[in-house]
Amino acid sequence: MNDLLTWMLGSVLGLGAAWAVYRLALRAERCFGYNRVFLLLAPLVAAGLPLLPRPALGWLTGAAAPGAPGLAGGGPGPSFVLPTLHVQASGWAAEWAGVSPLVWLYVAGVAVGLGRLAWRLGQLHRATRGLARTVGPGYALANTGGRLPTSSFGRTIFWDDTAALAPADAAQVLAHEAAHVSQGHTYDVLWLESWRAVLWFNPFIYPLLRALALTHELLADRAALAETAAAAPGPRPGPTAYATLLARLATRRITLPEAPLPLLHSFTHSLTLTRIAMLKSSHPVRRWKQWLALPAVAGLLAVACRTADIQPNNGVAPSPPPPPIALSEAQRTSIKQEIKAKIIVAQHLDSMRTGGKIEPGTTQQIYVSNMDKPGEVVVTITRGLIPPHPIKQFTNSGDQVYVFVEEMPQLPGGGGNTAIVEAIQKNVQYPMLAAADRKDGRVFVSFVVTKAGAVEDMEIVKGLGPAYDEAVKTAIAKLPTFTPGRQGGTPKAVHFTVPIMFQKQP
Repeated sequence: MNDLLTWMLGSVLGLGAAWAVYRLALRAERCFGYNRVFLLLAPLVAAGLPLLPRPALGWLTGAAAPGAPGLAGGGPGPSFVLPTLHVQASGWAAEWAGVSPLVWLYVAGVAVGLGRLAWRLGQLHRATRGLARTVGPGYALANTGGRLPTSSFGRTIFWDDTAALAPADAAQVLAHEAAHVSQGHTYDVLWLESWRAVLWFNPFIYPLLRALALTHELLADRAALAETAAAAPGPRPGPTAYATLLARLATRRITLPEAPLPLLHSFTHSLTLTRIAMLKSSHPVRRWKQWLALPAVAGLLAVACRTADIQPNNGVAPSPPPPPIALSEAQRTSIKQEIKAKIIVAQHLDSMRTGGKIEPGTTQQIYVSNMDKPGEVVVTITRGLIPPHPIKQFTNSGDQVYVFVEEMPQLPGGGGNTAIVEAIQKNVQYPMLAAADRKDGRVFVSFVVTKAGAVEDMEIVKGLGPAYDEAVKTAIAKLPTFTPGRQGGTPKAVHFTVPIMFQKQP
């Protein structure tokens, strides 16, 4: 599945879970500060979770264990298997050669969303730039002359000086708008509006904005009621008087010639009945509902996170090997004897595993590592399916093909298997394909190094697609002439198999 589409679906799942927790458990609670933080973090968590790897659950992916070539889905035939090398799509040419239409659609949606936000900010600036301002305690007060309702944005309170308000009512309305300013509600709105542009495809981002607007009004109502109650001489005005003011101004709002500009925090915000109900509510906050976010996030970690492809190098091309260590003749002889002995032991153990029986359709694979480290040679034998076209037992010139010899073929300058893998890694390139046509997977290629050191009988044992197979063949064809392998001092033809892992650029 396309990576972008996977991320989109994961973010929809995450934000949908967050909205369900808010709508079913938190909306009716008076924990307004908690709700505010929850709503602000929800899109960040929903967008971030699908991008996280999940190495702790790698055993669920069926990935091959590091240090042995994977054989799932049909592996190569009898051969000496080199370590897996990794190829990733990279570079601007590969990235832009064929971008998926889904990517262009997503980028266009983000651009439209950000453009819409910029246009609304510009509209607000044009409508308010000519208003005279006076400095207040922590805010600037701008009289609108009836062109805008009483509202706030940033550090500015826009005051409708044509509204006939009693001094006590005016004090409560001003305290309400001052709470919006002091608590930084404008920055919350801009944060969530930016996320609406990024997650424009997500249906749950839109009710999240409305929920945040309601939460802001409830926070400002609480702050205004507390401030005016503390400042009022004599009996403190209760929620009933404030609720009456809300209802009266909401009724007046219906008669306004035009709606307030977007992005403003208006005292006559809709959902007045909900605000009045919250003002009159006295039941305690049920704290257990606030903890529901934890199991929701834990569930999303297990479901929405992308599966990490566990590889020996974690999907990163191997770093250049250290210079080969010069071995003495005695050390080379010791390594040869060690390899022979360990191959015999490994074959015996493999035979014991099958009870000495032949497994039809399979053959043994020999994997040898640490060939340049006396006493540390590791030999692994695994079973693989026999390819549909059996490997030739003889070269074109009639020489017998060996699976393993005492002195394995090497590139000029030595370096063993590491140098061979490095040379192929340098030559192979990820095919120039459209993003939607790119794949993750292995290509198994086999070839024979003749007793003259030439590369021939190249064959794709397990392919991934014409473009990938051709890229591998091109890389193998560029290999220089080898120093041939030897058995008993005589040059011999040796068969190799190379697993090449292709990975899309993250």
